[in-house]
Amino acid sequence: MSSAREKILEAAKAAFSEKGFDGVSVEEIAQRAGVRKPLIYYYFPSKEVLFEEVWNRALEELENHIFKEVEGENYYVRKIKRFLRAYIDFVTSRTVLSKVIEKERASVLDESGEGIIWKRLRKRYDDFLNKVAQLIEEGKKNEMVNPDIDSHTAAKFITEALTATVSCGSVPQSIESLILGGLIRKNES
Repeated sequence: MSSAREKILEAAKAAFSEKGFDGVSVEEIAQRAGVRKPLIYYYFPSKEVLFEEVWNRALEELENHIFKEVEGENYYVRKIKRFLRAYIDFVTSRTVLSKVIEKERASVLDESGEGIIWKRLRKRYDDFLNKVAQLIEEGKKNEMVNPDIDSHTAAKFITEALTATVSCGSVPQSIESLILGGLIRKNES
């Protein structure tokens, strides 16, 4: 893969994390990357395609980080605790990627977003949420999670709460305790 392409992606990631998709121009990304604007269009036909690559990479890195941490863990309470801690670790240690996701989540999920790229961005985020929901479903099957909890709603709450509260400087342990208290059946924790 081209080093110029990677420089462009790194510059775009930083720019999108600071200013969001709408606040950044291709010209600014070119300046940050130290390349000419036409080179960006050589690799990425539009700003949307460039953003899609940054978005997909951010979610892929998040998924790899958090789900790798729970692989092989058989006891559900330890598994969900490891998941939450890995998520908190990701948000606190990979702030640029976390900010890209946090800043643009609402725009991506806005159904009025036009075009096939925005639909693919929504689909990619929904795929991520479904993986989190599957983790909650696993707890329900093992009778560790309250059966009345809607897994998809819980997945949205967990991901949004962790990203927002950690980025606001809240104490990660209190967030973890709050989520676990609402998720895990009382006799299991």
